[in-house]
Amino acid sequence: MFRKLLCVVPALAFFLAAVDTAAAQQRDRHPRLHAALAELREARKELMEARDNWPPGNKERAMAAIDDAIKSLKAILAIKGDDFRGADRGPDFYKRFSDHPKLRAALHDLREAREELRAARADFGNKKERALDDIDVAIGHIVALLRR
Repeated sequence: MFRKLLCVVPALAFFLAAVDTAAAQQRDRHPRLHAALAELREARKELMEARDNWPPGNKERAMAAIDDAIKSLKAILAIKGDDFRGADRGPDFYKRFSDHPKLRAALHDLREAREELRAARADFGNKKERALDDIDVAIGHIVALLRR
């Protein structure tokens, strides 16, 4: 009986370690960064199709800022080994926004991602400050477009 117990204990310890590792990976996931990345992609599509009469160059600067923020968020998530799936949201999610729903959702999620990133202890391979800067620039350009 004692020998059987000695065989079971290491197997149980290995199993518990695997479960703990999976739980830690799930905890380490950055849901606000994922949501912001997903919404930036959607906002980019919406902006490409927008027919608004914004001042010359504003749309182009906003697109460039969105692209930079997307690259930074992808780089941050890649360092953590996260996938880039983003958030699962249905069309009802966007009904709360009166105009440019994807841009407004991206703005909301960028603000939350910025707070999540600021609170993170990790430096993400020296990419944290750059990502925060890119997020701030994207927020600024999106706000400028939405103010018209």
